[in-house]
Amino acid sequence: MSEAVAEISEARSGIEQAKGMLMLIYRIGEDAAFELLRWRSQETNTRLKSLAQQLVKDFLELDYHEQLPHRSVYDRLLLTAHLRADS
Repeated sequence: MSEAVAEISEARSGIEQAKGMLMLIYRIGEDAAFELLRWRSQETNTRLKSLAQQLVKDFLELDYHEQLPHRSVYDRLLLTAHLRADS
Protein backbone atom coordinates (compact mmCIF):
# COMPACT_ATOMS: atom_id res chain seq x y z
CA MET A 1 0.00 0.00 0.00
CA SER A 2 2.75 2.47 0.89
CA GLU A 3 4.49 1.77 -2.44
CA ALA A 4 1.31 2.67 -4.30
CA VAL A 5 0.94 5.89 -2.34
CA ALA A 6 4.58 6.79 -3.01
CA GLU A 7 4.13 6.13 -6.74
CA ILE A 8 1.00 8.28 -6.90
CA SER A 9 2.75 11.05 -4.99
CA GLU A 10 5.73 10.95 -7.36
CA ALA A 11 3.48 11.11 -10.43
CA ARG A 12 1.53 14.03 -9.00
CA SER A 13 4.66 15.97 -8.11
CA GLY A 14 5.89 15.89 -11.71
CA ILE A 15 2.49 16.96 -12.97
CA GLU A 16 2.34 19.76 -10.40
CA GLN A 17 5.81 20.99 -11.39
CA ALA A 18 4.86 21.01 -15.08
CA LYS A 19 1.61 22.84 -14.28
CA GLY A 20 3.51 25.49 -12.34
CA MET A 21 5.95 26.02 -15.18
CA LEU A 22 3.14 26.31 -17.72
CA MET A 23 1.29 28.75 -15.44
CA LEU A 24 4.35 30.98 -15.27
CA ILE A 25 5.34 30.78 -18.93
CA TYR A 26 1.87 31.17 -20.43
CA ARG A 27 0.34 33.29 -17.64
CA ILE A 28 -2.57 30.92 -17.18
CA GLY A 29 -4.34 29.49 -14.15
CA GLU A 30 -3.91 26.09 -12.57
CA ASP A 31 -6.94 24.55 -14.29
CA ALA A 32 -5.89 25.84 -17.71
CA ALA A 33 -2.36 24.49 -17.20
CA PHE A 34 -3.74 21.06 -16.35
CA GLU A 35 -6.07 21.15 -19.36
CA LEU A 36 -3.10 22.06 -21.59
CA LEU A 37 -1.15 19.06 -20.29
CA ARG A 38 -4.18 16.80 -20.62
CA TRP A 39 -4.82 17.99 -24.18
CA ARG A 40 -1.23 17.30 -25.26
CA SER A 41 -1.35 13.92 -23.55
CA GLN A 42 -4.53 12.92 -25.37
CA GLU A 43 -3.49 14.39 -28.72
CA THR A 44 -0.21 12.49 -28.70
CA ASN A 45 -1.39 9.36 -26.89
CA THR A 46 1.30 9.90 -24.23
CA ARG A 47 0.84 9.19 -20.54
CA LEU A 48 0.24 12.44 -18.66
CA LYS A 49 2.91 11.60 -16.08
CA SER A 50 5.54 10.94 -18.77
CA LEU A 51 4.66 14.07 -20.69
CA ALA A 52 4.80 16.23 -17.57
CA GLN A 53 8.15 14.78 -16.49
CA GLN A 54 9.60 15.39 -19.95
CA LEU A 55 8.40 18.99 -19.98
CA VAL A 56 9.96 19.66 -16.60
CA LYS A 57 13.23 18.12 -17.79
CA ASP A 58 13.17 20.10 -21.05
CA PHE A 59 12.35 23.42 -19.38
CA LEU A 60 15.07 22.97 -16.75
CA GLU A 61 17.69 22.19 -19.41
CA LEU A 62 17.16 25.53 -21.18
CA ASP A 63 19.80 28.24 -20.89
CA TYR A 64 18.65 30.89 -18.41
CA HIS A 65 21.49 33.43 -18.31
CA GLU A 66 20.44 37.07 -18.51
CA GLN A 67 16.87 36.58 -19.74
CA LEU A 68 14.29 33.88 -20.31
CA PRO A 69 14.20 32.11 -23.67
CA HIS A 70 11.65 33.37 -26.17
CA ARG A 71 8.17 31.91 -25.75
CA SER A 72 8.46 30.09 -29.07
CA VAL A 73 11.17 27.92 -27.49
CA TYR A 74 8.69 26.79 -24.84
CA ASP A 75 5.99 26.31 -27.49
CA ARG A 76 8.27 24.00 -29.47
CA LEU A 77 9.17 21.98 -26.37
CA LEU A 78 5.52 21.66 -25.38
CA LEU A 79 4.46 20.51 -28.83
CA THR A 80 7.30 17.97 -29.18
CA ALA A 81 7.70 16.66 -25.62
CA HIS A 82 5.84 13.46 -26.52
CA LEU A 83 8.66 12.58 -28.94
CA ARG A 84 11.17 12.52 -26.05
CA ALA A 85 8.91 11.18 -23.27
CA ASP A 86 9.09 7.63 -21.98
CA SER A 87 6.22 5.58 -23.35
